[in-house]
Amino acid sequence: MTPKDGFFHEVYSVDQANNAYMVEVALDQYTDIFSEWDPAPFKRRELDPDLQLYLESSADEIPAKYSIEVCFSLPYGTRDAAMEEDVRAGLRNSFDFKIYLLKQEIKLINTRTLRYVLAGLGTLLVATLVAKPAEVNVLTSVLTEGLFIGGWVFLWEAVSLFFFSNRDLYYRYRTFRRLRRAEIIFSEAAQQERKRGTDLEVV
Repeated sequence: MTPKDGFFHEVYSVDQANNAYMVEVALDQYTDIFSEWDPAPFKRRELDPDLQLYLESSADEIPAKYSIEVCFSLPYGTRDAAMEEDVRAGLRNSFDFKIYLLKQEIKLINTRTLRYVLAGLGTLLVATLVAKPAEVNVLTSVLTEGLFIGGWVFLWEAVSLFFFSNRDLYYRYRTFRRLRRAEIIFSEAAQQERKRGTDLEVV
């Protein structure tokens, strides 16, 4: 085990049954998983923004070569099997929708990138074809230089979209796909922990 692996082993618990890193979330109730402003049923409800950010950052921190699972812990005696199935379906649907939106955005950027490449190459080709005749005329010479500059600007915009914007989108896309594949586990606080907390309140 490398030092880096040891760090992640200390920060995140490991499920010994499948060697998956556990992204643990403590809940007061099932509704904490979803946005309180969204009145839709769990299967169509938007995730809580803070929870989504936490899940994304945790998935980013754990190296992609390791499996992950999302573990929700509820107070003792509050688990509901039917509710948990609805929550799992809601999480899957939410991740699917976010993946769909990212795929659409990636597709749009790829289309724009191709257009910029074609525009840049076309502009440079025109500038090259008229470059020699343009030398005898100051106005056409300036216009040709403008075409060269415009062509390189189009190509740079294509490079920027492909290597920077697309890279961020692909990164988020992979993160959501990883969360979509993660197993969703529910557990509850141990009874003795609940009793101990009650005793402390009485004292």
